[in-house]
Amino acid sequence: MSVPAPPSPEAARLAARTALGRLEHTFPPRKEVAVREDHRGLFVAASVTAVACLAAGGVVLWLLVAWALALYPLFIAVMAAGALLNSPNARKKLGGRRLHLFEEGLLVDMGPGRMFAVRWDEAVHYQETIQEVIAYKGTQTPLRSAHTSTLVAPDGARTRITDFFADHGTWAPLISEAIARNQGGRAWAAVRAGRRIGHGPFTLDAAGISTRRRGVLPWSAVETIGVRAGFVVVREHGRRKPWAHARVRAVPNLLVFLTVAACLHRG
Repeated sequence: MSVPAPPSPEAARLAARTALGRLEHTFPPRKEVAVREDHRGLFVAASVTAVACLAAGGVVLWLLVAWALALYPLFIAVMAAGALLNSPNARKKLGGRRLHLFEEGLLVDMGPGRMFAVRWDEAVHYQETIQEVIAYKGTQTPLRSAHTSTLVAPDGARTRITDFFADHGTWAPLISEAIARNQGGRAWAAVRAGRRIGHGPFTLDAAGISTRRRGVLPWSAVETIGVRAGFVVVREHGRRKPWAHARVRAVPNLLVFLTVAACLHRG
């Protein structure tokens, strides 16, 4: 679990203006290897030396053996150089970026003049998690997952948060849960008052769930509403194929949508 770390003075002032409350979590950039700050120079020097050796070996192979053999070390050297240039271990500015989760909202610090803050009770959240697997002889082994969260503020400002920040398996659910906690009651009250609430391609009200293309499916006819393989899937009683489906990334405030839909489905 992350621990709070004091935000920069500029970030602290923005958090105070936005009334974000108490700082609860801080997530630094994800690093490929753990490198202490006082060892950063040594890491960069060693990495540059390794890339230079690969490149030099490729040039020697090109000149003395065969150009085809030289492509392998040269390709690896280019890829390694690109990774080094985009590594928080090598670039101090990248390493200084922070994702702060407060009691009342979120703040992304990408450096001076590049900050985004939004309160949980005002945020619109789009998310997507992609799980890579290795399929072999009928079994699937998880390899890695990549997550993207896009947060939109009331004034239209937005930020894209990726697994560039460490431990997305922790901060992504925390964001979803905080928004649901702050907006779920308001959405439920709106439905109970006879209003319709929209979540991307889906609309919820007391009568049922609807889409523009399929119309309304009454709650009595709904079998399940859930998430599977990156899609929100609505199933109707007695039908094998989904009644409707949409990509998770198209449904804003997904957990609010699922919570309200579950309450309406239960009656």
